[in-house]
Amino acid sequence: MRGFRNIVVHRYGKIDYRLVFSLLDEQLGDFSEFIGEVETFLREQV
Repeated sequence: MRGFRNIVVHRYGKIDYRLVFSLLDEQLGDFSEFIGEVETFLREQV
């Protein structure tokens, strides 16, 4: 997903939406993992 950020930030409006969809489709697990980490952190703060 780091590479995805670089593509979005440095293309300045010239985004290949097929590439975006492909990256999100293939890397969706990264979002789930991130959400899990945030939830774990928040539970530990109580």
